[in-house]
Amino acid sequence: MNPFSFFSQLTQQQIEEITSAGSLRRYTAGQLIHSRGELKPGLSVVKTGIVMVGVGGIDGHYLPAAMLGPGESFGEFTLFVDLPRTHDIYAAIDSEVYQIPKSSFMTYYEKDSSLATKLLKTSLYRNHQLLEMLDALRRLPLAQRTMKLLLFLSQTAGTPDALACRQADIAALVGVSRVSLGKVLSELSGLGLIALGYGKLEFTDRRHCILWLEQSTDTPL
Repeated sequence: MNPFSFFSQLTQQQIEEITSAGSLRRYTAGQLIHSRGELKPGLSVVKTGIVMVGVGGIDGHYLPAAMLGPGESFGEFTLFVDLPRTHDIYAAIDSEVYQIPKSSFMTYYEKDSSLATKLLKTSLYRNHQLLEMLDALRRLPLAQRTMKLLLFLSQTAGTPDALACRQADIAALVGVSRVSLGKVLSELSGLGLIALGYGKLEFTDRRHCILWLEQSTDTPL
């Protein structure tokens, strides 16, 4: 579990009290969880599986933005700001998600002041990663920005040593063609940093990947 996720910061008692205020929903792979523009305030937290966050176009093309695994939450801003949801969220694999209505969550939130700090920590971590990825897209060579994205996605997906994701989705996230991504993944594989499999990749050594990323970049990460 990502140590910066919301539930990873809570005690078991806190988790049980929060989840008892909502319901546990089960979603099959590819099933829609929330739609962009939806006006339904509440907090969602992944119990099992992985969900994909992105935006679907009218042409049916889906542009992914993030992958969230166990303990990760989404919909936080709907609790405090009266705005519609910004992304379409699907189950990437069979998943279980706690759905907690705003009224139920806020009742508990007002009783436990520590939740504010923990939600803030989660949000700041994601904002930091977003700024890092925007910087990488503008400044880093393709191989380095791809590695940086893979490390981030695997962290939030809760699988730090591997990533189960279609190469087409990774290409969309990096902002390159599927062919270009295939070449850079082959390059990273040739360097001994990753091992490619069907629908997934593994880091041969996550620490080594981070070290390579730091050493192969001319300016500070």
